[in-house]
Amino acid sequence: MRAGDLRASVERRGDATVVRLGGVLDVDTCPSLRSAVIACLAAEPSVIVLDVADLRHRDDVALTVLPALAQHAAAWPGSAVTLAAAPPSLASALDRMAVARLVPLFPTTDAALAHRPDSSAPHRLRATLQPMVDATAAARHLVGRACRLWGVGRIGDLAELVVTELVSNVVRHARTEMEVCVGLRRRRLHISVRDHSSALPRPGATNDSLREDGRGLLVISALTAAWGYTPVPDGKVVWATLRI
Repeated sequence: MRAGDLRASVERRGDATVVRLGGVLDVDTCPSLRSAVIACLAAEPSVIVLDVADLRHRDDVALTVLPALAQHAAAWPGSAVTLAAAPPSLASALDRMAVARLVPLFPTTDAALAHRPDSSAPHRLRATLQPMVDATAAARHLVGRACRLWGVGRIGDLAELVVTELVSNVVRHARTEMEVCVGLRRRRLHISVRDHSSALPRPGATNDSLREDGRGLLVISALTAAWGYTPVPDGKVVWATLRI
């Protein structure tokens, strides 16, 4: 990917993703960096390492995009974001803006990959469902089974309600095949539904909201620690996170 003076190349390393950045990061290219990282999140990596060896920045303010991206990744899918190989001038700026306190900085990409913030592999279950009436029941079964299997049955009913809202949206509006995923990582239960429609949910827009009566988004917002949607090339992922 290349946008303006910012370049980003993506490499998968097992369950990790390395994004090698080059060129200039400034207020104009921050959106391009955000788009590149969010696109990587669709694959739900355990960690995204931003190799900044060839990155320059024009102003310190642009660096605040990095903690924001780390916070987004932590909300869903529970991925860590780390930095690697910062040249001295950039490392000084990261320290000056307190970014390095929020986004770990390692001397090399290999060092960042070796130091996983969560050494245990995430628990994850997936199911591909058709946009049929019984899809909600199948999704509830998947999520309920996951909660019991992972010893978090106390939030099982809540998680089943959340996934029902997400799947119902696909059945009613997107009407495409969907992938339901539930994962446990870092004391958070992550639920996501990926479909093949580019229509995005918006609060207050009945035809796009998560329920016919327009209350679905309010339900999701009230019941979860965080929720959102991530566009992907063939549609979108709508996700929600519950505290354990």
